Amino acid sequence: MTSLRDAIAYICKHYPHKDELSNARVTKMVYLADWRSAITRGKQMTEVPWVFHHYGPFVYDILDTAKEDPAFEVVPTHNMYGAPKDLLKVAHDATYPSVGEDEKDILNFVIDSSADKNWDEFIRLVYSTYPILAGERHTKLDLVELANEYREVIPLLESER
Repeated sequence: MTSLRDAIAYICKHYPHKDELSNARVTKMVYLADWRSAITRGKQMTEVPWVFHHYGPFVYDILDTAKEDPAFEVVPTHNMYGAPKDLLKVAHDATYPSVGEDEKDILNFVIDSSADKNWDEFIRLVYSTYPILAGERHTKLDLVELANEYREVIPLLESER
C-alpha cells in the first residue's frame, strides 16, 4: 500500500499546473487514484477511509498529512470567487519511496486525465464515478466493494448499447 504522504507528494511534484493544487483538487485526485486502484487491482492505493461528503468524496486526511510533514507547504490563498482555499506545495527534492511502478501508473493516469480539465470539468469527472453515482451522502465509501459492484454493472450497461 502506498502511504498517503507519498501519493500526495507524487501528485504535487508531477502535476503540471502547480497553482491548481488546492486541497480540494488533491483530495479528489487521491480519491480517483484509490478508485482506479480498486477497479484495476482490487484494493485501494492508500489507506484513506473515504466518505461521501455533501457533494462528493472528501476527508481531512490530505490536508492534515500535508500540514504535519515538513516536505509540504500549505499556502492559504483565495479561489477566483474570493473564497479561501489552501494550495499544497511539496519541496522539489521530496521523495515518495512507497510509490511503486503500478502506483505510478495509476497516479500518472489520474494526472493525465485531469490536468487538461478546468475545475468544473474536473468536478464532473469526479462526480461521474460509480461510488458517487451509487452512494449515499454522509456514508463511508468502501471503494473495493463498490469496484466489485461496478464490474458487475459494466456488462449490463454495455449490453444496453
